[in-house]
Amino acid sequence: MARLRVRNKILEAVGMFMLEKGKVLSKHEYDEYANEVPIASGMALNHFGSWSRLTTTLEGSFPVIWKEIQEAMNPPPPPAPTPKPKPKPAVKTPAVKKESKDE
Repeated sequence: MARLRVRNKILEAVGMFMLEKGKVLSKHEYDEYANEVPIASGMALNHFGSWSRLTTTLEGSFPVIWKEIQEAMNPPPPPAPTPKPKPKPAVKTPAVKKESKDE
């Protein structure tokens, strides 16, 4: 029973760290944050065996955290730009013919 509690604490800590970074991290990316991580990747792998099993278990055990990570990875698209009004065409004045004095 204690092992299950430890696994859940590891999942929660890793999930919150991924949420803080805004994406699902691979093991390599997670290891790059060596001084910031709450739990070493080796400790997590001792309990889960592989990084993919850890992320799959995170998805199933903590769906709220997983959904928030997915939303952070795929932010909603920005609103469409408002169309610029078309400039009004310049009003052309009719050309006035000058009368010649010879007539």
